[in-house]
Amino acid sequence: MRRHWRRALAISIAVLAVLAVVAVAAISWFFSSGLLKPDFTSGPFGVDVERVEIHDLPDEGKLVSFARDENSARHGVFSLEFPGGHGIVHDVVRETDDEVTRPVTELRGEIEKGDKVNFGENVWDGNPETARGIPFREVSFDSQLGRMPAWRIDGRGDTWAIFVHGHNVTREEGLRVLGPLHGAGVPTLITKYRNDPGAPPSEDGLFHLGATEWKDVDSAARYAIRNGARSLILLGDSMGGAIVTNFVHESPLAGRVRALILDAPVLNWKAVIDLQADERGLPRFLATTMEWAVTQRIDFDWDDFNQVARADEFKIPILLFHGTEDDSVPISSSEQFAAALPRLVTYFRVPGAGHVEAWNVGPSTYDRRVRAFLARNKLLSR
Repeated sequence: MRRHWRRALAISIAVLAVLAVVAVAAISWFFSSGLLKPDFTSGPFGVDVERVEIHDLPDEGKLVSFARDENSARHGVFSLEFPGGHGIVHDVVRETDDEVTRPVTELRGEIEKGDKVNFGENVWDGNPETARGIPFREVSFDSQLGRMPAWRIDGRGDTWAIFVHGHNVTREEGLRVLGPLHGAGVPTLITKYRNDPGAPPSEDGLFHLGATEWKDVDSAARYAIRNGARSLILLGDSMGGAIVTNFVHESPLAGRVRALILDAPVLNWKAVIDLQADERGLPRFLATTMEWAVTQRIDFDWDDFNQVARADEFKIPILLFHGTEDDSVPISSSEQFAAALPRLVTYFRVPGAGHVEAWNVGPSTYDRRVRAFLARNKLLSR
């Protein structure tokens, strides 16, 4: 009888262990989908954006009072996003313990008291001309997967900039930094890449976190060179940072790159996953199993994407921004990277900025720093 009981207990423990492993694998696979599956409604890294309630619309809607939270109280310029509409939210003009009041301009659509809206870092949702009054051309070029769209903004000189946006957002992200680039006369491409709306999908329909997306930037670079570029400036926000730094390692055209401009870049994917596990309140071991799930799905080499460990491979000047309130990509990676390359990296730690919000919390300061970097490194077009 005792032997039978022990055997039953052993079988039960084995079954529970198998079920636990299956459950952990399933959870890891689920969270890896937030990283790998394109979903442009969810925001970066599959994190739902918290919505803010409108308390009042004084002054015929030119001022809007919002429930106070970390988003509505953050100083700077942001987009106001809601179903069927869009606006631009300017800096806080009045605040109490539970409410903030801010001007709203360029409002398209109707908002009412009690509505819930999103604050976003992509201030504009149009194109360079409709949003910023900057002439442009919609162009496309051959890529590994088909024709790849881009906005082309002409300028002077033969050093072109190529902007690469982040995870689960669109190329409108590049409209912010377009101001100082266009003002400096730098010809610019703001490009899409695989799995973007209107761009060719990857063969498996998944993001590859920069491991394949750099090839689309390579195609954009070849287009630029065919049209007169002799050298390049690559700009990358968030996952765009992982893409352009991988371009530097992998592309035959890497020697053409004269500088990088990075905002909240992914410099170490493992660190990003650790932070995402913490933000979701998940046990840290699930970060490791999520890495396993990602590797199984896209055959990803994590060491290749630790730019802190590979810092000595960079030989060009880099302008680096990162916000202190970033809860998507850890600021520690940027600080370690800057510390490893003090002669090459001009680093700005931006107080109060969330993920990719260095421009939003201080547009004029951001623009001035970009122009100064271009001038100091003789990248201004003549």
